[in-house]
Order: sequence, then C-alpha cells, then structure tokens
Amino acid sequence: MELTKVKKNKALVLKAFETLFNERDYAAAERYWSPNYIQHSAHIGTGRDGLFNLVKSAPATMKYEHGTIVADGDFVIVHGRFSGHGLGTANWIAADICRIKDGVLVEHWDVLQDEATKDQSKSGLPMFGTSFAEPPNPSGPATTVHPLTVDQARTIVWPLYDALNEPAKKDVAALLAKAAHADYRSYHTNEDFLTRDQLTDIFRNMGVTVPDLRWEIKDIQVIGDQVVVRGEATGKPTGEFWGAKPTGKGFKTMAIDIFTVKNGKLASCYHIENWMTALQQIGK
Repeated sequence: MELTKVKKNKALVLKAFETLFNERDYAAAERYWSPNYIQHSAHIGTGRDGLFNLVKSAPATMKYEHGTIVADGDFVIVHGRFSGHGLGTANWIAADICRIKDGVLVEHWDVLQDEATKDQSKSGLPMFGTSFAEPPNPSGPATTVHPLTVDQARTIVWPLYDALNEPAKKDVAALLAKAAHADYRSYHTNEDFLTRDQLTDIFRNMGVTVPDLRWEIKDIQVIGDQVVVRGEATGKPTGEFWGAKPTGKGFKTMAIDIFTVKNGKLASCYHIENWMTALQQIGK
C-alpha cells in the first residue's frame, strides 16, 4: 500500500507541474493545489494565488523539465530545470519539496540555483541531466529580453511592504531576506544608505513606536529592471516619533520608492517619505 501511495504522489506532482508550468491550464491546475496551499518559497507570493499569478506573469517561453524524483510518505522532492523565465540569462535548477494531503499539494519549499555553464562548473559535470544546456547561438536571432511585469514586480516587493504592516507582529528579518539580497542598500540620500540588517532594526523600532503602522502600495510602475512604488503610510504613534511626542493623533503621508531588481530580488532602493507632513498632522 505504501509503495502505491509513493507512486501516486510522484505522479501527482509531475502532472501538477506539467499542467501549471508548461500547459498553463490554470483551471485544471486548481485540481492539484489546495486552496489553502502553504508557500515557503522566497521567490513566490503566498498561497495558491501567489504561485498561479507568478506563472501567469512569466513569458510564454518558460519551460519546466523534471529530473530525479523521490518520495517518502506524504513528501515528494523533484529535481528540475526552469528555462526561458525571462528574469536573467541563466536557467534555474530547482529542488522542489511538496507535501501531499488528500490527493492535492498542500505545502511547498524550494531551493533554486542558477544553472552553471560548462566553463563555470568546477566539477566539469552538469547540474541537471547528463549534458550541459546548449548556449545561445551567437549567429542566430537576438534573444528577446523580457522586462519585469507589474505582477512580477509586485510579487518581489510585497514582502518588504508586508514587513511595514504592524512590524511588531512580523518576522521583519525573514520578510526582508525574502525580498532583498543580503547586500541590499536602502538609500535615504544620494550617497548615504542602510544595509538590510540596519533596515530591519529601523522597521522593528517603527513597529514599537507606531503599533498600528500600515504601508499600502498605491501604484507600481516598471522601467526595465527598476520598480517605482507610490505608497501611503498611516498610523498613530504611541511613543516619540522622529523627535515628536505622541499626541494621540495619527498621520497619513506619501512615500516614493525606486527599487533596482537583480536576479529576481531587490538590490537597492532610493526612497523619500513626506515625514514633515506626518509630523505636522501629529502636532495639530
């Protein structure tokens, strides 16, 4: 019986991935993913909708190939390759870990790496399959570079803004790590910046001072590898806020963030917030 279950779970995962990633049949794919799907990936938005929306925003050139697949009880691990994803030149090599319950995928973790070329591979062996992927033909037609879509941009920046919604209740460090590279720089002038760790401390402190802090994305624009977000910050400070004593009054102010995206995560940001107006509102 256990062997039959393992075989069924392997077949389920392969059919689910083929239906979603290659066939792009979203209605059919709903049969394989739970509506309450739990997503642990740092590259995909939460839940089933986060996954489906990411695939919908990917170019038609994206293709998934599976390799080795193993299963143990309710868990299936499949080694695969994503090519043509439009977010860089290298393919992605993925180890996807799926948990199955009642015949559907209910939980997922992954590990992603850029696929090494033969020249890059110190072992001299391919990361996937038995041979290296063919490099682009330099004499052939130019490869189209697919810019970020608004949906892709929203998926990438969302964890950072999620960390700004009642930060005291969030794992701020984990959310920023999900959104941004380890060497992320947040510029508050043209020269001065905070590191990701320093920004984590700032967010946490804001959560203590403004427990009901909310940061809403009002508009997103994409220009090449840059994402411009117009946001709105609201809250009522209960402690000293940028030097102002609490008065029991709240604020609502605008913020502009200009992010640069590299390899699917935030590399840097230049930002400005209208805190002068916020302080005036608090002091009225």
